[in-house]
Amino acid sequence: MLNELVLTVITPPDSDWGEAELRVLVDGRDIAAECFDAGPNYDPDYVLGEAGRLAPGDEPRIVRIAEAECIAECCGALSVRMRREGAEIIWDGWENTSDRAEVPDGEFRFSAAQYEAELERATRDRSWEWPARTISRLLREALRADPGVLGRWDSGFGAAFPNDGTVELTFYTPPRGDYYHLSRMFGVTEEPAEVQVDRILAGLRARDPREEAMILGGSAGAGALRGVRYRDRY
Repeated sequence: MLNELVLTVITPPDSDWGEAELRVLVDGRDIAAECFDAGPNYDPDYVLGEAGRLAPGDEPRIVRIAEAECIAECCGALSVRMRREGAEIIWDGWENTSDRAEVPDGEFRFSAAQYEAELERATRDRSWEWPARTISRLLREALRADPGVLGRWDSGFGAAFPNDGTVELTFYTPPRGDYYHLSRMFGVTEEPAEVQVDRILAGLRARDPREEAMILGGSAGAGALRGVRYRDRY
């Protein structure tokens, strides 16, 4: 009898770790919750989409399902071997390197059709996102697609993520060699996310974002400069 894969997302208010987590359910069982308590399940965007971390390749490979709150190398991770056999996808070879050291029993076999359809569905489903998260994702996609937005200011994209009801953009200037790691914060309104992202991008194109950026660090900034505004330094 084949197993069934279901992927669901829990948001920070419902997470014991205050994180967005992708829950991996097999026949209704939360696999990580049963045997791993050192940290949260992975962020949905880390697993789904272009990352494709749950999609088996041509050869068997080891995939982490959850990782310790610090890092896997410190307090462990839960991993499984994934492989494809004809019309089935198989999970076996479990490893839990946390102190708990428990693993699911045996192997799981999924219909490749059901498995891949669930991956596609979960990737498309954004109903769980909150406004700052959606804006962060769209901004991240836009800046990766058009590096010239920051490039005109001799800067390179770092990350975009929600931060206490705002969106934080981090970037590097210059993008190579000794650099400053900079941060800009953007407020979130009730306007559609696309409208807000367009406004942020227009502002980034029109005015040097370094002028209002905070120095987070970087090889050129030295530790003492952390928290200083870039414009106050130059």
